[in-house]
Amino acid sequence: MSTAELKVALAQMEVIAGQPETNLATIESFVVRAKDAGANLVVFPELCLGGRYLGNRWQNAEFVNYVASFDERVCTLSDGIGIIFGNNVPIPASGIDLPSPEADAYLSDVRFCVDGEWIDPEHDCDCDDDCDCDGDCHCEDGCDCGCGGSPVYHLALEGIDAHIAICIGDLSGSGELVSPTMFDIASDFAGDCDLIVDLAASPWVAHPLAQTLDEEQLDGLEDTALPPIVRVNCIGMQNTDKAVLAFDGNSTIYLNGRASASCRDDFQEDLLIASFDFDEDTVAFMDEGRPRYGNVDEKVLDGIVSALRRFDAQVFPFHPNWVIGLSGGLDSSVTAALMALAFESTDRIVGYNLATRYNSDATKMNAYELAQALGIRLVNGSIEGIVKATNEVVSLYGYPEGATDGLVLENIQARLRGHMLSTFAAIEGGVIMNNGNKVEATLGYATLYGDAVGAISPIGDVTKVRLFNLAHLINARFGKTVIPLNLLPEETADGYNWETMPSAELKDAQKDPMKWFYHDWLIESMVDNPQFSVEAFMQAYLEDKLASSPVAKWIRFYGLDDPNAFVEDLEWVIRQTANSVFKRIQMPPTIMVVRDTRGFEYRENQVKFEQTACYRELRAAILAM
Repeated sequence: MSTAELKVALAQMEVIAGQPETNLATIESFVVRAKDAGANLVVFPELCLGGRYLGNRWQNAEFVNYVASFDERVCTLSDGIGIIFGNNVPIPASGIDLPSPEADAYLSDVRFCVDGEWIDPEHDCDCDDDCDCDGDCHCEDGCDCGCGGSPVYHLALEGIDAHIAICIGDLSGSGELVSPTMFDIASDFAGDCDLIVDLAASPWVAHPLAQTLDEEQLDGLEDTALPPIVRVNCIGMQNTDKAVLAFDGNSTIYLNGRASASCRDDFQEDLLIASFDFDEDTVAFMDEGRPRYGNVDEKVLDGIVSALRRFDAQVFPFHPNWVIGLSGGLDSSVTAALMALAFESTDRIVGYNLATRYNSDATKMNAYELAQALGIRLVNGSIEGIVKATNEVVSLYGYPEGATDGLVLENIQARLRGHMLSTFAAIEGGVIMNNGNKVEATLGYATLYGDAVGAISPIGDVTKVRLFNLAHLINARFGKTVIPLNLLPEETADGYNWETMPSAELKDAQKDPMKWFYHDWLIESMVDNPQFSVEAFMQAYLEDKLASSPVAKWIRFYGLDDPNAFVEDLEWVIRQTANSVFKRIQMPPTIMVVRDTRGFEYRENQVKFEQTACYRELRAAILAM
């Protein structure tokens, strides 16, 4: 073990997927800053040149080798400093088997250079007494005895041994305590290396479901039992085609398994300098006191704004106008406010109120007041003319009068709104912003090619209840009422008071069929928790275990403490969810807020829901209560 000192710079950089030239320029600027701070080692995130989420581009040998070629350009920056960074593995001329598109593999590898020279990993030798090296050596490429030792980099610049890992705390799993994976790796290297360096490219989620150790599991350890862990993550936006990911940074140094200092976690670049004294077993930090979030919804707000801003800059660098339907309801109001926060100029935002005879004066006024508060252009009008024209054309095809009544007419109006937004976007040379929320998408309460159109869905991973919280935060952010207060319910001891209930306004006195608060909770549980099962939920209801859960109040409010009503509603949710997969797979890319966002870790297919034997038994038992 070393008795040297090491000054490490954590380079929390923005990584732009597929843009190695831009990323190299960012790396160079961080290296200069690290040198100016007197660091002798600077650490960058995983795949910091090419980006992690590139889909089938990782199947393209020319692209893979092109990104790998930037290694040498980074190495030339290492004069007087060590650089650890992540990049993809180059493909030999003879070719290698690339991972399948479904495989969770990114051809990811570690690079380490000092003074323009590459440092190759060595391997700890865990040999028995019969081995000539007696376990005291580092054997390059493993030992002849086949011990299969773990790779360790000998940091020749200061005589320090470090184990370098890749993303051992994924999906923003780094919290106040190390994750079990981090703990296991650190335990394996306890006493055998000075430092563990983790290169991450981990997107942020509000509820990572990533377990961390209990304090009890760390309390019994000696102070020096675990080596320090330096975890460096990136910031920025990347996407998996259907999921748009925001990276918050939150690069962290763990001492004895506990977070000791962190970079910013507000989706911004940062450079944290840490001075390790391995002789005195101390660490000193420069420029401590980064701002931290005290409210998860505040971070949700900034995460969506960050992803939306970067999506706009990277996917649409020609700065088109963004067209949005402003109905005066909560979803479009919050979405418009998010756009105003994300884009440098509100001149690029054009709102259209696409009214029919069913739109109320209250929502029309909401749309007007919102546009005034945000300073965006609002164009008012009516689509009644094309609704009438559609009915006339339908009659020309031989359908009788009244053929478009009811739900058909509702869908016609929604699709005509989508049609008009598409027309306006073409005229404006712009693109459409989608307004749909998570509950609507799950239950299929979105008309395909109508309110399901758009280039991106900022709130498609946000429940209505979370939108209430975001609306209040947005009003506070602007310092005035931007989201009309009549759209926000006032929660009471028994339920809520609501002046303007959610409505698609496609027929007289229409109200959305969702049971707000209850369905929000149920859908979030179904989608966000991979361990959730309908049968377990039914079992909890049968055994009255939901009485102590946050949803108990809403079960009573909606009369679902009646077993028949509970089963009827549950099966409606299941049926609506199963029957709407074809809509969801055609909806725009969604900004990820929770771990199991559709298009990321949550996978769907179009199959009929099959009641298990357990389901049928529980259903019968509940109905017999």
